Amino acid sequence: MFKGLHARLTIIFILAASSILIIAGLIIMYEVHYHFTMFQKDVPEFQGIEPLTHHFEKALLSSVLWTSMGAILLVCIISYFVAKNLSRPMVEMRKAAEKMAKGELQVRVQTLGDDELNDLGKSLNQLATKLQLQETSRKNMTSDIAHELRTPLATIKSHLEAFEDGVFEPTTARIQSLKNEIDRLISIVQDLEYLTAMEAPEFTLKKKPEPLNHLIKKSVDAVSGAFVQKGISLRSELDQDVEINMDSKRMSQVFMNLFSNALRYTPSGGDVTVATHVDNESVLISIRDTGIGIPEEESKQVFERFYRGEKSRNREHGGSGIGLTIVKRIVEAHGGHIVINGEYKQGTEVKMKFLK
Repeated sequence: MFKGLHARLTIIFILAASSILIIAGLIIMYEVHYHFTMFQKDVPEFQGIEPLTHHFEKALLSSVLWTSMGAILLVCIISYFVAKNLSRPMVEMRKAAEKMAKGELQVRVQTLGDDELNDLGKSLNQLATKLQLQETSRKNMTSDIAHELRTPLATIKSHLEAFEDGVFEPTTARIQSLKNEIDRLISIVQDLEYLTAMEAPEFTLKKKPEPLNHLIKKSVDAVSGAFVQKGISLRSELDQDVEINMDSKRMSQVFMNLFSNALRYTPSGGDVTVATHVDNESVLISIRDTGIGIPEEESKQVFERFYRGEKSRNREHGGSGIGLTIVKRIVEAHGGHIVINGEYKQGTEVKMKFLK
């Protein structure tokens, strides 16, 4: 339909080209008339050929006029199709954007050529892909949150109904079980709040040079009692001490979370070792355990929110499923890199690398 951008471009092209043709035609007509007038003055024998020259002048002026009108008509036709070709991709992009706004994120625009419009189309397709991934992630996260909250809430409700009906006696063990479920709910909510705060645009780290070994020893001392209580050996193999520009509070949270994971998934009698290696450009930190490990294909997915590989194993050992996501965000916010290597039932090793 001839409207919108197509119509505006057509009118602009017609006005621009027609203005040029009209001005050029008027100039030519004026020049023709002027030179014939000069010819009458300069040639004494003009009277004899005056009818011929007048006819020739009219023929020239008429030719210029009709040629200009034909050119303007041709300009209108060409402008219509040129404007249509130029506006088509932008109209398609507008329609695609409107569909995306309505939630149809699978829509894509066709990109041809190698120009700015093509680049805009590619950018719009990339935006649609990212929005589609985010929407999928949002739905999965909502489902995961509902699933995580449903289990402890159902447990609490069933116990309270059993107490109310007299099926269970409110013993210390059962009350402690309810308390554990409530603590788990609180942990999930706190982790979600912290992760949301980290993803906010205004989130910043309060970084300053801090000695790395001091921070690791402080974190080890904080969890050593829990390791002793479970019968797990926690050892430190620290290289030379270096200062790293970091937010000590956030990095403490990283170590506490990783130590808690190692404690949770390592059986009694196992070992957990934290080690550092310093070279000229970077610092490598590793935390190794002799726990139950993870399958190799799951090592990259464990950083996703609420990711659970073997659900029964995760249920048995607890955890909110968000801790490693927070750890990854903090490490990357410090310009670092983190990976997890492990073999199922043969232990896990977490490696973090930071530039000095």
